Amino acid sequence: MISRYAPDGTGRAVSDLVAFTLVFSIIISSIGFLTVGGFTALEGVRDGAETNTAEATMVGYAETLSDHRNERAPRRETTIKLQGHSLARQPSSFVVNVSAVPGNETLSTGAFVRTTSSDTELVYTSGAVFRVEDNGGVRIVRAPPFRCDANGAHLSFVQVTGDLNQSSSGRVTLRSQLQDRSLYFPNQTSASAATDNGTVSVNVSGTEYTDAWKRTFERDLGWTAVTGTDETYKCSGIEQAVVENTSIDIQAIS
Repeated sequence: MISRYAPDGTGRAVSDLVAFTLVFSIIISSIGFLTVGGFTALEGVRDGAETNTAEATMVGYAETLSDHRNERAPRRETTIKLQGHSLARQPSSFVVNVSAVPGNETLSTGAFVRTTSSDTELVYTSGAVFRVEDNGGVRIVRAPPFRCDANGAHLSFVQVTGDLNQSSSGRVTLRSQLQDRSLYFPNQTSASAATDNGTVSVNVSGTEYTDAWKRTFERDLGWTAVTGTDETYKCSGIEQAVVENTSIDIQAIS
């Protein structure tokens, strides 16, 4: 029988050294992979927690802005921690039609957007709050104050104005002021809210987050898509309708 090792044992020593080196390399590589993967996982958890906090803050701020619409509050000041996120206002608008009056009305609302460090957008727009992920996914966090039921249709739009473009790692105080509240319907030419078995329709093609609004009208509000279009929704067979727009100016004061 031929021995695979030299008589002095050097062959076995070399084999043991090679085996030890391979095992040691595997251990070091595994630690490296676990370290990198662990840091990546921790960063994902951190970013997710920051985004969830930002979402809760945006929902709370939406409640504050509703004070202007519901209670005619003249001014509110709210301090939020931005955590390195940015705030900006984007253009956005709806086209509304009430069958009881001729023509359409374009209502400018704008969108108040907080962008996180992971590029998730938390959007306040006309009373609603959307969470828009960087991969295009959208979640409706807060439904807008729109209604279509046996009592009729009620659309309470909110317009946000102000030259707002802010980013900070600290706290920012936002001052919101009630500017105006106007009625599209009823108005001076139609003093009554009666529509006589009428229809209210809303076109969302001019909104900043069209897909989110389409899902909102279809899934959360239960409005009917108008035949031949995928961006207009209607509330039909109603006896009463109210369409209003509240304008709020938002400024960062510190």
